[in-house]
Amino acid sequence: MTQSSQTIEKHRRKSQVQKRQEEIRHYSRLLLFVTGALLVLGILALFSASTAPLAARGNFPYSTVLKQIMFIGISLLLAGFVGAVVLPKLSERALKILVQASFVFSVLMLLAVLFTPLGQEINGAFRWLRIGPIQFQPAEFLKITLVLFIASLLLTTGKSKLFASFRTERGELMTIRRDRLQLIWVLLAVLLCLALVAVQPDLGTTAIVFAASVVTMFLVGVPMRGFVTFAVLLVVLLGAGYLFEPEKYAYGFERIYTAFHPMEEPSDEGYQIVQSMGAVSSGGLLGRGYMKSEQKMNRLPFQDRDFIFAIWVEETGLLGGLLVVGLFLYLAFLCLRISMLLPFCFESVAVFALGFNLSLQAIINVATNVGALPVSGLTLPFFSSGGTSMLVSLLIVGTILGLIRRKLPAATEA
Repeated sequence: MTQSSQTIEKHRRKSQVQKRQEEIRHYSRLLLFVTGALLVLGILALFSASTAPLAARGNFPYSTVLKQIMFIGISLLLAGFVGAVVLPKLSERALKILVQASFVFSVLMLLAVLFTPLGQEINGAFRWLRIGPIQFQPAEFLKITLVLFIASLLLTTGKSKLFASFRTERGELMTIRRDRLQLIWVLLAVLLCLALVAVQPDLGTTAIVFAASVVTMFLVGVPMRGFVTFAVLLVVLLGAGYLFEPEKYAYGFERIYTAFHPMEEPSDEGYQIVQSMGAVSSGGLLGRGYMKSEQKMNRLPFQDRDFIFAIWVEETGLLGGLLVVGLFLYLAFLCLRISMLLPFCFESVAVFALGFNLSLQAIINVATNVGALPVSGLTLPFFSSGGTSMLVSLLIVGTILGLIRRKLPAATEA
């Protein structure tokens, strides 16, 4: 190749790299914008869903909204610290240690919920951990730590034990471990988490953890035999669970049956679904108008948490509901595009898996509100009241942006 041809090729590659750099930064800014839009809409929805019912009960009407704003402030600080300070500056080894330590800590908190006096029973479920004045749901943090744990353990850079390998644009050989023992450790970790969450019981989080784990394993390239092994172990776990905790299965089957036959028990198990569907259907195309919901006035339980979407649609109509759903789908699309622009690595897999996780939870919550899925107990990210949900949702976004910053030089260097 002549010197002139080499110069042309070098300029061409540099132009492609600069274009990729701008695309990644553009999508990152859009991700921040979408998150901000969801936060604003969430505060508006929560203000409407909580103030009138609190005032009707003689309580301070703005207490829920003010607490939510406080949670948002704290969560933004923590998410910003993780995304702007911690993740971009850690070495690969330090990041792997942090990820694995965070996952182990999450599992220990789940065990504490079930086997120590710190665990709190609320509405018949052991999901909460109380440490002094602080109360939170440890299972929520699995939505971050388990995804990162799977990706960090199954993806590595090196030359040994591969079942798939490719070179990045910088010429690095990217490999995926074929170590069967390591894959077994991942599968056992996922099954342990599923068991600890399901026994609380928490069907919604169990479904999210399962889906996020499967997606992450698929993205890192786990072969079909790995999924077959996972399916076999899952069947064994389900069988053992039925032998020792048969009432948990009855709880799950009742939720599923009620979701598709709510009118058979309109005053009992089907009450929430009937009232939620009534709120959604009464909204029509444009809604009753902001702050004009009727279902939130002592008709629909948990109107500021699990069923806040139903109140939002009642007041803003089908168009308002589609706006929220569209923003969550767009968030998932942005994470997909960023993941595709980054070199294939731990960071690119984690970016999409975390974005998928957040959007999937929103879609399941929406489906629950319209009666398409059983009542799951899942919150609507950025909308539902509660500190744990808000912290985890913003930590997911902060983690995504931090991982992007870690790999942006690799995606932009010639």
